Amino acid sequence: MDIIRYKREHENDLLAAIKLDPNWHIFTNDVAADKYRKRLQESITYVCYEGKTFSGYLRALLDDDFAIYISELFVVPEMSNRKIGRTLISKLRSDFSYLTVYALSDEDAYYEKLGYTKVGSVFEVHQ
Repeated sequence: MDIIRYKREHENDLLAAIKLDPNWHIFTNDVAADKYRKRLQESITYVCYEGKTFSGYLRALLDDDFAIYISELFVVPEMSNRKIGRTLISKLRSDFSYLTVYALSDEDAYYEKLGYTKVGSVFEVHQ
């Protein structure tokens, strides 16, 4: 499993994967797709590959060097239960260990399963 910083060369793999999930149409519809491509580059974005197969990604937003917020965490459904999400989060935590990491979530059960603490409407990600 390789976790690397997102580059434009990963764009087609990432967008093709999330287009298959109707819950992600907010980023892939005709109106939003160009804006989202730009946001992927401007944000802190990691992609995961297993061999040459795109497996998932994480996009995070830096808040003036006080905290970092996981905005999106996506794992290709066929690749679930391989600790891809956990590994993407660990990479973010490692690279930004000096910041508090929060997850903006509509998947509370996932973050609870990982043992993270819910703080208001976000989860604090800790080791």
